[in-house]
Amino acid sequence: MIKINPDEKIIMELRKHWYVLLAEMSFIVLGAVGPLVVLVLSEPWVKTNISPKTFLFGLFFYWLWLLVLWLFFWLAWTDYYLDVWIITDKRIIDVEQKGIFNREISTFYYEKVQDVTVEIKGFLPTLMGLGDIHVQTAGQGREFILHNAANPHTAKREIISRSARAKII
Repeated sequence: MIKINPDEKIIMELRKHWYVLLAEMSFIVLGAVGPLVVLVLSEPWVKTNISPKTFLFGLFFYWLWLLVLWLFFWLAWTDYYLDVWIITDKRIIDVEQKGIFNREISTFYYEKVQDVTVEIKGFLPTLMGLGDIHVQTAGQGREFILHNAANPHTAKREIISRSARAKII
């Protein structure tokens, strides 16, 4: 669990855009429905009688396939929900979920922010308002990036204004 100081107030939480999750889920749904569609469409050309044993054997493997797809759904949802930037009035907390049991949490204060960049690539991301937010901090060897964030320009304005106020004080 992420600890927020009692004197800190959460301003916003940033996650990936819902479209990213929808795109991942569409492949999972296609993987679940695809075998059934192929079976129904191939039925007129395949004129074999399937024994009950063979039917149950195929049904077992289909349910096993659905179980694997459910696992992928759960992993995609977990990654979507737990990858978050928490913007407070004092700092930004970057929580990056890497697999099921691996999470990296980084914190950077507004005084250390040197540059905030929003990168939007393509027609659909421009229309939907999703893009990458890059924050470069002083004293860090790496750049903090939130990929496919929803409303990246709003977050950029918030980070820049809080960074400017923190440097004045």
